[in-house]
Amino acid sequence: DSEDRIRYYREIFDEFLQVKIACGENTDGFTFDKFAKKLQKNTQDILEKHTDVRDVQFTVYVKDGKAALKAKVIRGTGA
Repeated sequence: DSEDRIRYYREIFDEFLQVKIACGENTDGFTFDKFAKKLQKNTQDILEKHTDVRDVQFTVYVKDGKAALKAKVIRGTGA
């Protein structure tokens, strides 16, 4: 499960990086480790606040000309 999560974070990181580049943002110091830690923290915070949330997924989009992330909660007890 943690390998799947890391793979998922890597996909989001790659997509986020491409959007940052496309928007002309500086990517110096932008690393997968920092990004993954941020996603893990955001996910943990959401899971702690909402007991009915099973998972958190992230969408990359452009906000005010910059790369941004939107968290989407997956509710339910599982499949």
